[in-house]
This record gives sequence, structure tokens and C-alpha cells, in this order.
Amino acid sequence: MGTVDELMLSWTAEMWPMTDRIATVMISPHPDDVAYSVGGAILSGFFPKPFLIVTAFTVSVTAPCFDGVHDVATVSSLRASEDEAFAKKVNSQILRLDLPDAGFDGATGRHFFRLMLLSSLLYGWPPPRGAMQRSFRRVASRVPLMLRSAFLQKLARFDRERSVLSARILSVLSEFPDAVLVSPLGLGNHPDHIVLASACKDLRHNASRMYYYEDLPYAAAYTLRQIQRYVEFLDKKLRPISVEIDLGIERKISNLLLYSSQVSPKQVDSVLEHARTLSPNDGFHERIWTYSDK
Repeated sequence: MGTVDELMLSWTAEMWPMTDRIATVMISPHPDDVAYSVGGAILSGFFPKPFLIVTAFTVSVTAPCFDGVHDVATVSSLRASEDEAFAKKVNSQILRLDLPDAGFDGATGRHFFRLMLLSSLLYGWPPPRGAMQRSFRRVASRVPLMLRSAFLQKLARFDRERSVLSARILSVLSEFPDAVLVSPLGLGNHPDHIVLASACKDLRHNASRMYYYEDLPYAAAYTLRQIQRYVEFLDKKLRPISVEIDLGIERKISNLLLYSSQVSPKQVDSVLEHARTLSPNDGFHERIWTYSDK
């Protein structure tokens, strides 16, 4: 694995075919996160078009529903093809940032970004390897989830990965200064999600408007009050917007299932359960957070 400087030199936004205009830049930690979390809002017309999905962590050996060989080339290529199929369905362009995900670090034992190692102790991304790590994790698991989340959010500001992400996302936003920026909240304490939420938060003034989405399927494990508390840790200025997705829920699930190497029926059920929980009636909703000063 190269240094941060080497990673920066290996990538530039000029490497992808630029369009005349992008109205919404959606940041996805992995292939599938946008489909999981705002797939219905996209179909409802909530976000202005045209779209660009920026998938950050695209180097992977993790594909839990895939029965084939789990090597970097095979899995990364498979997940990229699934991402492209989804982007085509929602008429979006796609840009991959070619960074290794937390699962890659777990499989190789090479923790390039320190946040990933510490997250393994606090929440299990990736699973701790030694007896000391497992013991620490057992103790940490007794600490309330929201306190662990707040700690990881603060730690993310000092992680080397964050500077790489900030620079790459800023290079995209600089091409489209009027675009809306859509970011994960970081629910679930997955290090990839946490560090992206932190990086995007500091880029809010480089976009015309900032939205955060509730990271699914992780969000389904939280109560609505827990999500509210988490958001307050991230930024007390954020306020929720509920998006009705009744008419698009079947298409959302159909599009989500394009990620067949990653999405199981259990996860689909979690998505549907969360969408019902957010609805004031018997319908389906997604919830997005934005700043009250906009």
C-alpha cells in the first residue's frame, strides 16, 4: 500500500469523462450505499438532475452473497459492474475513487488507515484478530453506542484517509460549484462511512446545498431517538426531511437487488422495516438531513 502522497498522485478527477453539468454529487462509501439509503428519493425526483455517484472504497475482497473466488480483482470488478448497472437504471454517471475498503484491510491485516483498526475494537470493522483486541472490544461494547459514535467522529478528523477523501471530493465539487452534495451520516460506526461523513461535513460550503442520508441497512438497527442523538453529535444544525417513496418502493428494491453479490433478503427486510418506521401512516419513507440555515 502506498503513502498518502502516492495515493493522491495515482488519481485525479481529470481521469474520468467530464460532462457539461452535474446538479447532484452523491457520495457512496461502497457500491450499494446510495441504492440502499436514497434509492427511493432518487426515483421520487427529490434530488436535481443530472446525477454523479462518487463511490469511494472500490478496492475490495468482500462480497458476502457471491459464491465465486474472493480475490481483489474478481470482487472489485464484480462490484463495479453492479454499481454501473444501478447507475444506468437511475440515469447517473459514476466515478470510482479506487480506495481500499475496511474489508480489504481486514482480509490482508494491513491497516493503512488507523480509524479502521480502532473501529475494529469499538464495533467490529474489521473483526479484531488477537486475544488482546477481542478483550478490548468486549469492554468497549459495554459503552453506549452513541458515545462510541461520537468518539469515532472526533477521531476521524485525524485519520490519514480523510485528507485523501477530502482532496478527491473537492476536486469533483470544484468542477460543479452549483451542485448539491449528498453524504452518508456514518450510522453503524463503519469506518468507511464515518470518515466520509467527516470529510464531507467540511466541504459543505463548496456545494450549493448539503444533504446527509441515513446509512442503510445499519440505520434499521437504531431507534429514531438514537438516530436523532447521533445527528446531534455530528452537527446540531441539521434538520430532517421526510421523503415519501410509496410509488417507488418496488423499483427501489428492484434496483437494490442489482447488487446481488452484497444484498441478502434479510437486508431487504431491514430496508423495508426502516422505511415503514419513518412513515406516519402505512407507507414508506426515507429520511434526509440538511442544514437549518439553508
